[in-house]
Amino acid sequence: MTKIILSIFKVEDEYRAVIQIEENSKPTANGRIIYQDGEEANGLLGSGDLIREMKEKAKKWAREQGIPFVHNIDFNPYE
Repeated sequence: MTKIILSIFKVEDEYRAVIQIEENSKPTANGRIIYQDGEEANGLLGSGDLIREMKEKAKKWAREQGIPFVHNIDFNPYE
């Protein structure tokens, strides 16, 4: 199964987000992880809807925490 992990981390005064999609995904970040959500998907087929749901949950969480902006929602930026 493919694992999808969305992490928001704080680097100095900025908040950054990363989405990782792979079979043995291990979240990594250059900063302190302050939010994390993970789901399993059957391959990449249909994962687009799951990613959109995860992004919406993360945005809602950030708003509730008073975080005005999260930079860089990227796909697999770290090897």
